[in-house]
Amino acid sequence: MDNTNKEKLKEAGAFWIKQSKTGNSFLTGSVKTKSGEEIKVIVFKNKYKTEGSNQPDYRVYFDTKPAGPQEQAEVKAKKEVKKSEEKSEVKSEEIPF
Repeated sequence: MDNTNKEKLKEAGAFWIKQSKTGNSFLTGSVKTKSGEEIKVIVFKNKYKTEGSNQPDYRVYFDTKPAGPQEQAEVKAKKEVKKSEEKSEVKSEEIPF
């Protein structure tokens, strides 16, 4: 890709090729939202595609499992913050004035 085309594109993420225990290749990586949040995804070849059909060649799935202890702690902390925000919203609604 030359520099002219590269300047028109904004990087959205990165992927790595992995192999399953059965020997099938797939991609793992992440994409960034406009707000800067990174979302982990997995990309698999569509093994059910029929020749000549309009079906997609690949399917993208959100990786909902945290990778390690640090990421699990971050997910837990985010959930606790969300719960406390929801509780504070309920309390403010209960005030009659």
